[in-house]
Amino acid sequence: MDYKTKPVSRITLRKYASIFRMIFGVNESGQFPVLEALDKVADIFPGCSYLIVADECLPKTIPARCVPIGDGNFLIEIKESVYVGAYEKNIGAYLGFICHEICHIFLFKIGYAPIFDRSFQNNELPAYESVEWQAKALCGEVMMPYEETKSMCVEQIISEYSVSKGFAISRKKY
Repeated sequence: MDYKTKPVSRITLRKYASIFRMIFGVNESGQFPVLEALDKVADIFPGCSYLIVADECLPKTIPARCVPIGDGNFLIEIKESVYVGAYEKNIGAYLGFICHEICHIFLFKIGYAPIFDRSFQNNELPAYESVEWQAKALCGEVMMPYEETKSMCVEQIISEYSVSKGFAISRKKY
């Protein structure tokens, strides 16, 4: 499911990535410490938090999700296997799933809230108006700073930034 929000460009998301890193106390360059940021969510966004849930509590295709809990606050639910994989094995995809959910909160807090209550199917909305695309693109900009990675190959990006191969391939496209 996806929701329509006000449009944003990738260039603007790159600027937001710098702000995102700043509010989490992270330099503009280098690997983004996703799990440290996760632990700061409640401090940075009062009323928001996260919860590690048993894998069977979420659908098989959902590794983590950001659930509105009222008054502009959110609960990030993360499958236990995803959290453990991120924490113990530094699995890039799992770190990306978690960062993506934190990006949802950030984008909502800076004004990229859904415009309609109606949900849309994947790819039904232009990417720049899609809540899901915006969070995914911002997550990529946060985890793989553009200026540092634009001349790197996919393997270097994976190694330097602990991201999945798919994420690194996407970086090379944009």
